[in-house]
Amino acid sequence: MALSTSWRALRPDLLAVVAVVNWGLSYGLTKVALAEWRPLAFTATRFLAMALIAVTVLAVQGRVPALAGPDRGRFLLGGVLGFTIYQLGFVLGLDRTSALSSTLLLATIPLFSLFFLRLGGIERVRSRQWAGVALAIVGVGILVLAKGEGPRLADARLGDALSLAAAASFALYGIVTRPLGDRYPASTVLAGSLLIGSLPLIPLGLVESPSQRWDAITPSGWAIWLYSVVVSVYLSYTWWTSALAARGVAAIAPYVLLVPLVGGAIAVVGLGEPLSPRLAAGAVLILLGLALGRDWLPRLTQQPR
Repeated sequence: MALSTSWRALRPDLLAVVAVVNWGLSYGLTKVALAEWRPLAFTATRFLAMALIAVTVLAVQGRVPALAGPDRGRFLLGGVLGFTIYQLGFVLGLDRTSALSSTLLLATIPLFSLFFLRLGGIERVRSRQWAGVALAIVGVGILVLAKGEGPRLADARLGDALSLAAAASFALYGIVTRPLGDRYPASTVLAGSLLIGSLPLIPLGLVESPSQRWDAITPSGWAIWLYSVVVSVYLSYTWWTSALAARGVAAIAPYVLLVPLVGGAIAVVGLGEPLSPRLAAGAVLILLGLALGRDWLPRLTQQPR
């Protein structure tokens, strides 16, 4: 009985960990895929496939009417924030900056989550959390200034800005869709918001489709595409949504800190990206700042909601 209780208490945290580990893997893998794929073509084809999956899930569950019901506004806003804006910022930002920088900048999602929670009066933010936010923001500044591409604002800086915009958008997605988790299964919340958020992304792919060399995509390029459709987005978002519904945004959002540990390791070891002292210092400050505002050990006696 005690083991069963501990498992139920830990389950949301474990789901969040599995989700962010897969997201961390996706940074380096997507960077590899973009050598063969045009960014918008990659995004549009993925979301065309996922939209078809979402329609199937909603139809099987009999939940299609929910998208036009009282919660239609939350489904719409969640789809735009969590998929349309976030995915555009992620892919276009990653295409214009390094996988390591993109990974670390997107690790600021918990910062934005705390800020929006406090701004909306949803949760009280403690002083040590603000201290962690300030420390991590300093780390982000060092990280951006340490870019090796030079001072040109239109170069890698644009990729950094897009990555930060994606982080803010994803933080809002978790807050907006959190109440939906109390009324629908996580698979329904994901399918509904994913279907809506996919609609603007699919036509954008037509812009780059003529310039996409389909014959140049290798089996590994297609394998990464399939992984990103099934695991990186669909399953991982479902696990993340379930964790948010069970434990809340403030408790789950900091697990995004595991993303740079996974993605950064792939970028440096697998892709051979340089790790300068200033870049490393910025990364350490981000991690320390975010860790300062998070209680890492879950309370096993606390039952998930």
